[in-house]
Amino acid sequence: MITRPQFTRRLSETEHDRLLSRLQTHFNPHADTWQPLWLNGVKLGRLNGAWLQRVQQDWPERSETKPDGFHLYADNWLTMGDSLQHMTQSWHQLGVLGGWRNEKFDVEDAEGKPLFALERAAFRPLGLMSHAVHINGLTLHESEWMFWIGRRSPYKAVDPNKLDNLVGGGIASGESVRQAMMREGGEEAGLDAALLQNLVCQNRRLSVRPVSRGLHNELLHIFDVILPSETRPENQDGEVAEFKLMNPADLTAAMCDGLMMNDAMLATLDAFSRYGLLDENHGLTKWLAETRSA
Repeated sequence: MITRPQFTRRLSETEHDRLLSRLQTHFNPHADTWQPLWLNGVKLGRLNGAWLQRVQQDWPERSETKPDGFHLYADNWLTMGDSLQHMTQSWHQLGVLGGWRNEKFDVEDAEGKPLFALERAAFRPLGLMSHAVHINGLTLHESEWMFWIGRRSPYKAVDPNKLDNLVGGGIASGESVRQAMMREGGEEAGLDAALLQNLVCQNRRLSVRPVSRGLHNELLHIFDVILPSETRPENQDGEVAEFKLMNPADLTAAMCDGLMMNDAMLATLDAFSRYGLLDENHGLTKWLAETRSA
């Protein structure tokens, strides 16, 4: 029984070049031009000029501008979270912050310790790091290894109709990476727990890019699942319009043409790299190396 996908064709140099061009255009792993945001002495976010001005205007506690960035202070982390929640909710009520979900993500320190929970829509304005799980789905179809790819619902607020991984979703406050992976696998693709319970995180990649609401700053926890040929994913939560099988050539063309979500592209290229589809000496592979997180 084959348990590891085997691909016979490596991407061409032209395909490598086109993918690298798209990544360089849409991602900024460093975001050096953004103002660092410090919360109680811990560097946690990044602000563009517009959101910096708004935070300076609306922050109810003590703040300070230093050479290393903009600092917000509160008596403790609970107060910090409550004050940020109140401030960003007022932005939403004023109509300057859309996408409010009434769902919270955890803000963590560099060691992964949760400090406080905050509405997920507030993460991009403040440039805070969120976490998400992505699952690459692969199967052997008519003697060829293929990827199961989802197409997002046309009613999604973010990237409607875009192609996505088999599974992708944010990690909620208080939820572990494994819990999120199992939950999203069931909700988005209808995958049985038996197919997911032994999966191991293959890699973690940092996705950083400017977006309309600020800075998307997310750590992707990437998994692979090998589905039996008779298994067909079925969406359960209305967020996926359809699933289809795609070979690496067609998937590469879709990524180059901008048909796939940016984070899904990173997770897909992570699989491409691990399964020998990429030239390790090409600039694309070197660029991807910068997004890897220990």
